[in-house]
Amino acid sequence: MKKIFSAHKGGGFIKVIKRRMRFLTILLLLLFALTAAYFCYSVYFYGGRWVANPYNPRINNQKQHVLMGTLTDRTGTVLACSDEDGVRHYSNRPETRRAVCQVVGDPGGKVSTGVETFHAQYMLGFKSSLFERLGDAFFGRTQRGDDVQLTISESLSRYISAEFPKDKRGAVVVLNYQTGEILSMVSMPQFDPMDMEDALADQEAGALINRATQGLYPPGSTFKIVTMASALQNLPDLNSFMFDCTGYYPVGSFSVTESSAHGLQTLSDAFAHSCNTTFAALSQELGYTMLGETAEQMGFNENFMFSDLIVYNSSYPIDHLSPDDLAWSSVGQGRVLATPMHMALIASAIANNGVLCEPRLLQKITTPQGGERSLPSSRTGKRILPEQISARLEQEMIRVVKDGTGKRAALSNGYVVAGKTGSAEVSNDKMIPPHAWFVGYITNDNAPYAVCVLVENGGSGGKVAAPLARKALQKAINLGL
Repeated sequence: MKKIFSAHKGGGFIKVIKRRMRFLTILLLLLFALTAAYFCYSVYFYGGRWVANPYNPRINNQKQHVLMGTLTDRTGTVLACSDEDGVRHYSNRPETRRAVCQVVGDPGGKVSTGVETFHAQYMLGFKSSLFERLGDAFFGRTQRGDDVQLTISESLSRYISAEFPKDKRGAVVVLNYQTGEILSMVSMPQFDPMDMEDALADQEAGALINRATQGLYPPGSTFKIVTMASALQNLPDLNSFMFDCTGYYPVGSFSVTESSAHGLQTLSDAFAHSCNTTFAALSQELGYTMLGETAEQMGFNENFMFSDLIVYNSSYPIDHLSPDDLAWSSVGQGRVLATPMHMALIASAIANNGVLCEPRLLQKITTPQGGERSLPSSRTGKRILPEQISARLEQEMIRVVKDGTGKRAALSNGYVVAGKTGSAEVSNDKMIPPHAWFVGYITNDNAPYAVCVLVENGGSGGKVAAPLARKALQKAINLGL
């Protein structure tokens, strides 16, 4: 009986082992399938990041036997093309070459985020099928890359570049908030892709950097949009909120200050006047957890993996903040950093009832045979704010432009602009002029344009950035983009 019992026990143990092995096998197969699926997904949507490395030997090798495709703006204006010898040519207009230089890129791939490098998969024929290549070989044709049409407007970009404050650095982004199309993405200073020796000789100027997508700056009072959204979502009875601004608000070992006392005011008043002390007080009610959650909800600390372009990650500190650090972060100072593109996307989301659309730079890809290559589909818009919160923010941003700090962004002819100014301090002693910001959009459905203007060390956002935003929006209307 003892032997029979032992054999039975041993058989049961083997069955358990077999079941576990089957389970592990199935689990490993599932993990493999998921890995393969993610790999295919990454290649399809983000393959440009793999190809775009300027040190990738495949790019230089491909340039030896493939004629790079033609690059145009949304209206068909040629921005870059290749002759039969493979020499790359750019617009005949120097002002055009400079206005779109960081978007287009350069012949040597020094601007790795430029279309000519980041979308080399199209422009150098990496997307060509085997049949397309066999056809070229059979008929003795030189292999050509795809032609790429962008969403940007050369005219709008050239105009913004000309209107940007002289000898200043910064960026301007204009988006269609209904479609996500990037209508302009200007970065200053600029370079001429036909004179790269000059650009490389003065790399300290940073002309090879696209400040719209790579520049990280303290957003200043434009971040009050985030703080306001957090307060509206988390703090009750804000309609009866009143705060007496005396010009300073002591918190921790420091005081948040204002240039002048605003007196007793509502939350709407404080937003229109861009009152630091009121928002510092709100931050103490919110705490770093609630404010941080709203910031992350609106894209801070998020890894932006857009298919058409690289956007650096904006950051909001979510570790345990000191009371004064929390207060300064609520007004976009301290350790808070954002790109102009991200702030333009936040404005677009508010205009779009709280839904953030993926920014698009590619409008059309045409094969050498005249066919149209399919583009990665836009990911479903991500809701970053409840609809009622975005409606309230729009109401407050309209007031900022109507009778607050953003008056110089106002348009005529029935167009209503909603916006927020910002003047971000960059030194403790205020000896260095602050960065000038404006973010906003036109509320009219027939002109769905959002804008972000950043002028490094430009001074007042209301005096410097807002007028440029108005000019950019008006030009977009005139062009009928």
